[in-house]
Amino acid sequence: MRNMRKASRIYKRKSRSNLETFIILIGAIIILGVAFHLARDRSYIPPENQITIEEKKEEAPVREVPVESPSKITVEKIKENTELNTPLTESKVVNTPKVEPEAEVIKESEISSEKKVYTVQVGAFSTEKNAQNLAQEIRDKGYQTYVVKGKTLYKVQVGEFKNYQEAQNISQKLKELGYPFFITSR
Repeated sequence: MRNMRKASRIYKRKSRSNLETFIILIGAIIILGVAFHLARDRSYIPPENQITIEEKKEEAPVREVPVESPSKITVEKIKENTELNTPLTESKVVNTPKVEPEAEVIKESEISSEKKVYTVQVGAFSTEKNAQNLAQEIRDKGYQTYVVKGKTLYKVQVGEFKNYQEAQNISQKLKELGYPFFITSR
């Protein structure tokens, strides 16, 4: 009988209550969740394919815009213009200065698929500010840039090309400047 009591006490010491088991289980789940989250933040997925392409420098065409003189002019201004020997109503052709377009944010759903256009993507960011900074850096080097808003990323793209060869030419120059890239179509 004495041995039975001793065995019974040993059994009781080894058993856990449901509360203890539940607490251990919740602790294990929390530890695994934190470990998974930390591992996911440190993971890096490289792009699938990168294509190297040569780039030829394109300059924006200068447009000539006719400008009309104002119709209300004081007498003093007329006297000033008589020195130039030009009538006030004559339209003049003015060369507008070369204006670099701002990087515009375009949603992927807004891009028309009427004709295939190639672009060179040089970056993809989770924040628009970082994408705009890279776009400005490349724009300062004389390239036309766009920031395209995707589902989760802001993509920085350079140029719009009618054929793949033109995009390859620009890509090579971007590669020489040290930018990673790949050619996309929209």
